[in-house]
Amino acid sequence: MRVIRRAGAARPSGRAGDADAEDAAGDGRAGAGIAAERIRAVLVDLLIVGIAVTASYPFISSAESPWDAVAGVVACLGLLLRRRWAWLSLAAAIPAFYVGIAYVPLVVALFDMGLSRTARWRVAVSSGAAAVAYLAPVWPPADLPSLVEPLVEATLYTVGPALLGAFLRERRTTAAQLRELREAQSLGQRQAAQVALARERAVLAREMHDVVSHQVSLIAVQAGAMQMGAADERSREAARTIRGLSTVTLEELRGMVEVLRAAGGDRRELAPQPTLADVPALVAASGIQVETAVDLPDDLPAAAQRAVYRTVQEGLTNARKHATGAVVRVTGRLDAGHVVVEVDAGAPTLPLLDLPSGRHGLTGLRERAQLLGGTLSAETRPDGSHLLRLRFPL
Repeated sequence: MRVIRRAGAARPSGRAGDADAEDAAGDGRAGAGIAAERIRAVLVDLLIVGIAVTASYPFISSAESPWDAVAGVVACLGLLLRRRWAWLSLAAAIPAFYVGIAYVPLVVALFDMGLSRTARWRVAVSSGAAAVAYLAPVWPPADLPSLVEPLVEATLYTVGPALLGAFLRERRTTAAQLRELREAQSLGQRQAAQVALARERAVLAREMHDVVSHQVSLIAVQAGAMQMGAADERSREAARTIRGLSTVTLEELRGMVEVLRAAGGDRRELAPQPTLADVPALVAASGIQVETAVDLPDDLPAAAQRAVYRTVQEGLTNARKHATGAVVRVTGRLDAGHVVVEVDAGAPTLPLLDLPSGRHGLTGLRERAQLLGGTLSAETRPDGSHLLRLRFPL
């Protein structure tokens, strides 16, 4: 199987046609949502520019120099660039701030820089440059007391907006982490319920094996004895039928017990097990940025395909925990008669949420690898990136 993220693959008819229609409808709704969001962003930007122009107009209209008026207009229009090029919006606002023509554009630009993911040192440098521009016209001061008021004003105009934006950014990040924590707690509760269900099913399996299977076995034995000791053909045929039905029932019961006991009685064992064909859907549902390059034969043994799938699944799960915001690369290839699967997660670019980890997933993967005669390694590099590698012979 080769997975390189290609679009346009043919789909089977029947229910697949309905799936295509649902996908198209979903894409349409997503496109409409994106368009509405863009329109809203444009309207908000125009509103902010309008407020800046209104607040700055008295100063622009009474400017002593036409260049001062031009600087004020440029500062207001520069706010249209604040989403994509915040630094350019700030650069456009500083000249007008220096000559005292427009203050609102600089305040908005610094607030946006603090709110965005701009590095903190850049926000600090930008605030410092704006403060210097504000204090330059009154420097050097006649005396120290005369510098207090401009210094306070410069702090309010430059440091204040940046700090407010940074505060709101941290608040958003914390809220997102709390949502993730609540989701993790909910998942833990569901898993605990599944464990309880697995225990109940294990008890049921033992009861079926110890009681029902035992009784059916006795029926089969008694029917065999009756068949051997019956005096007439009709009785022997009836005993033979009872013994045959008992044997079939016993085999079915044993199969049910195996299903109930498999992997602790997990519900997933009742459903078809994942294969290589399920890897693209797993990647698509991960919710993170993933690059895939899987080139493995489709005729791998079922146990090998499950090991590949579970390795990718565990790697993506660990990436969500320990490589927040990083790009993850999933590769699968044949190397000297061995299957090699790697999940390479880059260094995190967003704040991590400190969640406990029992490392049971890696333990289970190592057991799978050993059953296949291979190895599983998990490596954390000095830069914070992670590499999960599965290797086993064909």
